[in-house]
Amino acid sequence: MIFLPDESKGNAVVELALRDDALHRALLDHLETGIYMVDLRRKILYWNHAAEQITGYLSQHVAGQFCFDDLMMHCDGAGRGLCGKACPLSNVMLDGKPRECTIFLRHRHGHRIPVLVRSRAIHDSAGTIIGAVEVFEKANPAAAVDRQILDAHGCLDPLTEVANRAFGEFKLEQALSTLTSFGIPFAWIAAELENVEELQHRYGHGMIDSAMKMLAKTLESNVGNFDKLTRWHNTAFRIEAHSFWQQGLDELIGKLVTLSRASNVDWWGDPVRVTLSIAGVLAEPEDTKAALETRVAERLERVRANKSGQTIQIGSPREQGEE
Repeated sequence: MIFLPDESKGNAVVELALRDDALHRALLDHLETGIYMVDLRRKILYWNHAAEQITGYLSQHVAGQFCFDDLMMHCDGAGRGLCGKACPLSNVMLDGKPRECTIFLRHRHGHRIPVLVRSRAIHDSAGTIIGAVEVFEKANPAAAVDRQILDAHGCLDPLTEVANRAFGEFKLEQALSTLTSFGIPFAWIAAELENVEELQHRYGHGMIDSAMKMLAKTLESNVGNFDKLTRWHNTAFRIEAHSFWQQGLDELIGKLVTLSRASNVDWWGDPVRVTLSIAGVLAEPEDTKAALETRVAERLERVRANKSGQTIQIGSPREQGEE
């Protein structure tokens, strides 16, 4: 329902605009918030420009499909799919109650991004529910602004569009100095691509680039606004995660593992599995850059050796369910 100020009520221009379907559509298409509408069967009837920008799926590719088709594959923070009984759109059409939550959608290029979702039922003039609308926006928009600043000052890795190593080492020095001076804790996390030689031999070097780009987007979208993701070398990332203690570190690594597992590399139309290993340590006041890097490298080797759950397979959710 649209609420108007008293001076607008009865105004012919306003009333005509509210009845103009083309104007309604133009307004929705110019919003920076993603919007899509479905009927009772969850068939997608409308998909605005912002939804295209956020998800990578164009309106002509989405309209007429069902929201539970193999598109965005919504999941929660534990990696559980939301296209069944947990689907917000299905639930609002059952009871008419609005819902709001943060979920993780799969971008057309395979990575996972967090979005804040608001779902509402659509009623006809008699009050009967005839469909639903979902409004969504990125839950972590700060990364895009930060990326523009880094790019302007030559601090960006050109492939993955995250911080390059020179800037990452500079930020690490700052974090260590802050820890020593003020006791503000942080964690140092290593995330590295495995089976690189095998992937290159089978698919070529382009596969490595595609995998690193996808992983960078998934990792960057799901760390905190003040955390810093760095491309450390050709097949590795480092994350400087602020104000962490052990439990928080374990939770963050678990989330990154889960959401990376729910992502996929689209290689010429086919999902290809790659392996990511993740480990992290809490920085200590006596740490130097070299000492901290040595400790996290040792932790990563233990993770690889014991397969403790931090080594994960990335592929299509459908393939994972078949195993």
